[in-house]
Amino acid sequence: MARKNKLNKKQQNRDTTILNYARALNLHTIEAYQQWCMQQGFSTNINKTQVQLERELQRYKQVSALQKMKHYKREENRHHLILKIYSNEIKHKHLNNDVLKLISHGFKTIQNKALLRDVFLYLDEQTKLLTHTDYVKGIINFVKYYTWWHRPIMEWQPRTRNATRQFSALARYLFAQYDVPAFMDSAWYKDDAKAQKWFIHIGVGKNIRTACSLPIRMTKKMAHYFIQAPANYEINTAFRWAQIHALGGNKVIADGVSGTQLARVFTDNEFCISVMRFFIDNPMLDVSQYNPVVDYIWNQKYENRMVFIERGVAREEGPAQPNFTMRGRTADTLLNQVEIWHRQLGRELRGGDLQWVKSEFVDYNYVEGRENSRNMKIWTISELLSSNELIAEGRKQSHCVASYARSCFTGKTSIWTMELQNCLYANKAQMRQKLLTIELHTLSKTIRQIRGLRNRFASDVEMEVIYRWARKQGFSIARYA
Repeated sequence: MARKNKLNKKQQNRDTTILNYARALNLHTIEAYQQWCMQQGFSTNINKTQVQLERELQRYKQVSALQKMKHYKREENRHHLILKIYSNEIKHKHLNNDVLKLISHGFKTIQNKALLRDVFLYLDEQTKLLTHTDYVKGIINFVKYYTWWHRPIMEWQPRTRNATRQFSALARYLFAQYDVPAFMDSAWYKDDAKAQKWFIHIGVGKNIRTACSLPIRMTKKMAHYFIQAPANYEINTAFRWAQIHALGGNKVIADGVSGTQLARVFTDNEFCISVMRFFIDNPMLDVSQYNPVVDYIWNQKYENRMVFIERGVAREEGPAQPNFTMRGRTADTLLNQVEIWHRQLGRELRGGDLQWVKSEFVDYNYVEGRENSRNMKIWTISELLSSNELIAEGRKQSHCVASYARSCFTGKTSIWTMELQNCLYANKAQMRQKLLTIELHTLSKTIRQIRGLRNRFASDVEMEVIYRWARKQGFSIARYA
């Protein structure tokens, strides 16, 4: 009978948990929740993983957003929607389309809102540019620089149906009197005022060498190669293309470098040149090795290290080799060093050697009963601070908490273990029992998972202790935890 009552109580707890979750979906009974799951193509089983629940929440948000748009006429086209967004008849939060959201955002950021409205309406009639967020972002940036236009936009007519070519032609119609290389179009897709001014600078016939705020000093030879960079390049990689060709390199080497940190970082330019010279001087080095080599060099020369003084406590120290140079290095020795470094990283991830700094949250102790009455219990909740500890926890509890090592290392998540110490006899044997594993999302301070042996749910007594800990720390507990 006691066993039956215990099973009934466990089922009641489960039903309460899933009912609270269903209410978050605006469904008020378990039956209504199961009916909704069936309609949306989800399982009707109420025992679900966190991943399954998150997918359901995402679907619920999508369906809700669509329902909010239903009161607008179905036959309304983008032309009418632009006018309603401009007049604030449709709120930004009710838009479920990324293009329309970006149009709404544009009206909030551009001072000349009437001009932006007219440009959107004209281009909606004439082009396909309002079908993709990149082009919409570019149009908003065009309007930011409307005082630099060489020609009125309402007189422009597209000569192609291809949206990319339409955008490219429009940019040159507005800002260019001379040829501008195709890769410069990417300046308009981002909030990069420097790159946009470089586009305008070249468009009026000026040399890139004389533009302001360049990441590197340009020679005549580099400026010559810069405008020849491939159309699929980013603007920063075009600077490296120019450097490599001016140093005597070729397209293969430039393409290889374009996928590395060298194409994104422009500090310590003399050292960067020495790395590029290394690749040029070793033309038989497989370009697939460029990225690992550059990652290794950057790690050794620029990235600080975390050195652990004790469990959960570390100090930041400088890079391993801050004076790293390319002088005298051969391809074979450098590749060997890269291989050793990769093996070390692999051992840390697979072998349980990964450690991380303790989070801002403190461990918890709760004492119940009294020692002299021989009924004292000590509840502890403590943070796990290495992949070794996660592995041990997973083995003890027969679950897969060890998979959280990377998330803990990056600080996104912290994992905690709850234990109970029964003080059976004063000054005699004390028994410590491992009870639960707790996942805490650190940024939102939300407890997202609470599981015991073989993924069992927490008991009411255990949850009471967790509630005490959560109240003290200011945590919230997810309804599906």
